Amino acid sequence: MSELGFHCNRMERFREVILGNELKRGEFYHLPPEELPWLKREIGAHNIAMSIHCPLVKPEWYPEPPTWAFLCDVGRENRELNLRMIRLTMEMARDFGAEYVVVHFPSPPFIEARGKSYAELKEIALDSAYRLALLGEEYETPIHVEGFGPSPFLTAEFIAEVVTLFPVLRYCFDTGHMNLSAQRDGFDLYRFAEQVAPHVGSVHLWNNRGMDDYISFHHIPVHPSQNSAQGWVDIARILEAIAKGRPSLPMVLESPPRYPWALGNHDYREGVRWIKKLLETLS
Repeated sequence: MSELGFHCNRMERFREVILGNELKRGEFYHLPPEELPWLKREIGAHNIAMSIHCPLVKPEWYPEPPTWAFLCDVGRENRELNLRMIRLTMEMARDFGAEYVVVHFPSPPFIEARGKSYAELKEIALDSAYRLALLGEEYETPIHVEGFGPSPFLTAEFIAEVVTLFPVLRYCFDTGHMNLSAQRDGFDLYRFAEQVAPHVGSVHLWNNRGMDDYISFHHIPVHPSQNSAQGWVDIARILEAIAKGRPSLPMVLESPPRYPWALGNHDYREGVRWIKKLLETLS
């Protein structure tokens, strides 16, 4: 099932989360630079489909956390810093033959955005999307933009506009972050999934019941025990909306290889097997 993979930021976990779950896809990010030759050998040896969540290697000059994005910031210096790191990642993506690169966008504008009109902020966002598209075309590698954090551009309409203007860009639908956004901003998560489905290029799979879960456990593995009546994302419903009839749509399990004990004595691998079965019914 090359469409289903696991994210990995340590090569010591490669065999456990990817090979151990009989997966043929991996999404890699924030690896130590000395592990890149190891990654390349393993990908080739096991014929693994690869994507990158920017950055593959975090430059020393980039602030923490490594996946933080500034593409919608008012300050040009921050945007240029972000684009500089993305370019380095795109160079690595071309070297590795990655299928695509995931970039966080749109992201929360800094406090300087206060007082700016929507039109002014949108001009900045569209300029960053244009710059991303140029990088995608230059390196012949699609970029999947992942909506993250509070932003006036985390809407189905803006996503459709960006993907229509710049076809080298697609949307990465993140189940966990979108649930947090839906609760924060008061929109219907499942309606949003239906609206953006034509523009989705990949999916990140993890779960939560809200911000308290995220603060306590961060990315919780998906599991068949998670009941939507208790606030969990209905993963089957999301996949029905986005993935039905799309057997080659990349799906990446974006969680640690363990289930929080405080939430039940579950094995994360039960969730992997569950997702495999769900995808078989949708293909």
